[in-house]
Amino acid sequence: MFKTLLGAAAIAAFTATAAIAQEDYPSDTVRIIVPYSPGGVTDFYARLIAPELQEAWGQTVVVENKPGSGSLVGAMEVGRAEPDGHTLLLGSYGLLSNQILLPDSPYDPESIDPVYLLGRGANMLVISGEFEHDTLDSLTEYAKANPGQLRIASSGIGASPHIAALMWADRAGTEFLHIPYQGTAPAMTDVLAGRVDGIFDGISGMANVRAGRTKALAIAAERRHPEAPDVPTFREKGIDLVFGSFFGFFVPTGTPQEVQDKIFTTIAEIARRPDIDEQLVKRGLDTAPRTEAEFEAFMSSELAELQRLSDEGKLSR
Repeated sequence: MFKTLLGAAAIAAFTATAAIAQEDYPSDTVRIIVPYSPGGVTDFYARLIAPELQEAWGQTVVVENKPGSGSLVGAMEVGRAEPDGHTLLLGSYGLLSNQILLPDSPYDPESIDPVYLLGRGANMLVISGEFEHDTLDSLTEYAKANPGQLRIASSGIGASPHIAALMWADRAGTEFLHIPYQGTAPAMTDVLAGRVDGIFDGISGMANVRAGRTKALAIAAERRHPEAPDVPTFREKGIDLVFGSFFGFFVPTGTPQEVQDKIFTTIAEIARRPDIDEQLVKRGLDTAPRTEAEFEAFMSSELAELQRLSDEGKLSR
């Protein structure tokens, strides 16, 4: 009887503590770490969500850019932070690919936990507006005839534009020179200036296409995107390539579940608002709601595919 009462008291105390923790969170400034330079797509999403979180929580929410090592510098900072929910990471594909591409990195993937999958989006191959090979067929033939001469930029080693380029080269039988940057913005600056030939960009890159600054050759999606109806899929051009990035929020491992639940619920409510959802979809994100468990399962599946490519010698820096 005593044990039963003690057990009931412990459960009640735990439940009360959880409720208090959720009610009290956040109690201080919340930092959203973006592991890329300012001005890129990940940075945009963070700055879109941050003021909404600030209004919902009544606490200051700041965005801090921590680029380096293909997003691992920012991820390590979050992994070392206090597990109290006051430091979040808005991460993307580099968190997965660099576990394989940078095996000697001090980054520990077990140091952060996924909380909310903001969305997934397809990559689109675009080239500098002045580059002469302005169709996918012409570009592919040029790359085949001039191995390693085609200069393809990316937002960093292991980022989704890098992986998309590797997959295109594998499926098309081409080679290219990879030029990594610390974020999409500096990479795109050099594409626009013609200092590099192309990049795999998101749908948000259609603004440059419409302005004539770049040319979109193909999109790595199942079907054409409504924001880019004239851009064919790679499959339409005979290349079996369907690939995209993801953008999700993470917390340090050990963050109380009730705090994670509050973060998930608040971001989900914000992302479902028509004005926010419209901006996400316009930039090519599939914003279908997903649970934490589904987010984790998705990451495990993607990591397994990357490992397969690595084992076959098709994934490299």
